[in-house]
Amino acid sequence: MKYLWVFLTACLVGIIYYNSSLPLKQSSEISGWFAALTQLLAQHLDIHLAGDVEHHIRKMAHFCEFALLGLLLCHSFSALGVSNRTATGYILFLALFAAVLDEYIQSFSPGRACRVTDVLLDFSGVFCAWLEYRIWEWSARR
Repeated sequence: MKYLWVFLTACLVGIIYYNSSLPLKQSSEISGWFAALTQLLAQHLDIHLAGDVEHHIRKMAHFCEFALLGLLLCHSFSALGVSNRTATGYILFLALFAAVLDEYIQSFSPGRACRVTDVLLDFSGVFCAWLEYRIWEWSARR
């Protein structure tokens, strides 16, 4: 069971890197579909969405997939019995490495670019998930 978390983490990293390798046109079609669905839902709920909805969805997707990566890394290190202090260093280092590599892969995808702000956004997703996991873990012990 403890290696299931590691396997799920590896699968998610593969999905993240696959999505980064998609050309801009193909990636935009996917996020455009979600943007249209979001706008349809917003209209149904009588909510007005301002700005570039597709852009916001793309950024939110980055944050969420890396937040999920953060949770999976926390579960993986916990299942492997690594101490919190040691796991924290590994989790944050691996997350930063994954975010940098994600942007590096994007730099080779047609129409896509490598941005430091996206690395920060990705890492903030992992950091928020790691922090939430540690707070939940701390409160469960009390």
